[in-house]
Amino acid sequence: MSAVSAAPHPFLQNVTAEAIVDAALSIVGAGPVAELTVEQVQLEAGASTSSIYHYFRNRQGLLAAVEKERYRRLALAEDRSHLESGAGSQTSDEFLQFIADQLVRIATEPDAVEVRQQRLRMAAAALDDDDVFERMSIIQAEMFRVIGELVADGQRRGLVNPAIDPVAYCAWFHGMTLGRTVTERTFTKVEAWLAVAIPAALAPLRLPAE
Repeated sequence: MSAVSAAPHPFLQNVTAEAIVDAALSIVGAGPVAELTVEQVQLEAGASTSSIYHYFRNRQGLLAAVEKERYRRLALAEDRSHLESGAGSQTSDEFLQFIADQLVRIATEPDAVEVRQQRLRMAAAALDDDDVFERMSIIQAEMFRVIGELVADGQRRGLVNPAIDPVAYCAWFHGMTLGRTVTERTFTKVEAWLAVAIPAALAPLRLPAE
């Protein structure tokens, strides 16, 4: 995570504000931002209460900034080695297996489950906050572009159905996995979910029958 932390904060324009948000994130970790208090952040950051209110106006402004930065880090922390393995596919079957493997990882690995949960929280916050929605949309668009390029590369190499829109596919795939986040506490049969999700994800990618 160090490389992510070292990256500039596009939502913050001052090193003191950055330090305050970094301190807040170190307190909450993966927990709910709503439980954060100004006093906790003040002590962790070594900042004055007045500076916190100067940069963020109020507690809600601070919480919004923390949520935005956490979402940004989640987007940046995507393991690029996963994409690299897809880029190394030599046949259509290998590419399809890569997609299937990603779905298994997303549905079962604890770190991937945590990322999905955090993204869902951010999406929920964006429903009532236009600023959060705008920032989230920028990050999502970049994520769709990067992953869409992987699909487009597969099309150029004759591994993927040339008729599908790569970015539209990525947007759908992202929505499907977030949908799993909404339902996984009620429907806990992950293998049964994957038995439906994997064929659904692979069908648009398959090369048309000659």
